[in-house]
Amino acid sequence: MNRLVRVRSRLRNYEHLRLRGVLTALDWYTLGIMTMYSVLAIVFYPIVPKATTILVTNTLLATAIVAIAWLAHVVEHRSIRLLRFFYVIPMVYPMYQQSQLLVPSLHPHDYDALLIEWDRVIFGVDPTRWISQFAHPVLTEYLQLCYVSFYLLPIAVALSFFRQGRAGVMMRFGRMIVFGFYVSYLAYFALPAIGPRFTLHDFSQLDRELPGVVVTPYLRALVNEGGGIEPGEPQPERVVNRDCFPSGHTMMTLLTIVLAWRMQSTIRLPITIVGFSLIVATVYLRYHYVVDLIAGALCAAVMLWLEPRVYRLLVSRDIAAPDEVLE
Repeated sequence: MNRLVRVRSRLRNYEHLRLRGVLTALDWYTLGIMTMYSVLAIVFYPIVPKATTILVTNTLLATAIVAIAWLAHVVEHRSIRLLRFFYVIPMVYPMYQQSQLLVPSLHPHDYDALLIEWDRVIFGVDPTRWISQFAHPVLTEYLQLCYVSFYLLPIAVALSFFRQGRAGVMMRFGRMIVFGFYVSYLAYFALPAIGPRFTLHDFSQLDRELPGVVVTPYLRALVNEGGGIEPGEPQPERVVNRDCFPSGHTMMTLLTIVLAWRMQSTIRLPITIVGFSLIVATVYLRYHYVVDLIAGALCAAVMLWLEPRVYRLLVSRDIAAPDEVLE
């Protein structure tokens, strides 16, 4: 009964609530990148494929975010509070996909030749060719499994905090990871590239040159589809996503590892092992140049410094609610 009275009281006074005091940093980060993409879609509407879809999708998603925020503010129920955090998981990938609709339209030049030259200047060889001497089906299978765990690693760390009952830590971890994902998507606009599996190697021979044991062909096909390559595509290099530089896999995996240790996740050791294997896989499996990894590592370091300052700025201006909304 007391809970019902509190809810009714909140609903009666909802018109006095400030939206800026209802949304969390996760919400502001997501609404921020949606706004950026929507503005780009409007300004460059004639040349952006599916610009209308971007605008409609972002309008619907933004409305849903605000609705969930208001609902969580007026209804004291644990399931709603959980939704306040976990809704962002299915939001991340659509934001990536939108970036790949915008990047080739606004910056249609590929910079693979430049990245190849940087690798050769630094290492004296093409790293993806050099590392091929260590290829083995079992190693390929293991590294392909690690590679596709990319989105699962931060989710696993977040769930480890949830199982420990450390909701506030989970929220802080989540907001830093989401911020990092969004910044990595924006960074793709700088130097679009398709990667060495197309430029230094024959993409059609990848299954023959780097065979796995059992699941590698299926996982590789899954990665291809996620990167914009449909089965049987005759010219995959023309349609594949321009998302090599900087390496988001390296950036976000390093962020996950560092935060897992800094925040004392119970699974930080296995996350570290799989995470570093994933980073090696980006070169071994020919998805990235090594300079992509270097840039990704630098971006991770910048994110560790930048995001807390952005969050404190939001809080100081009273436009971000405290993150401990699950407590």
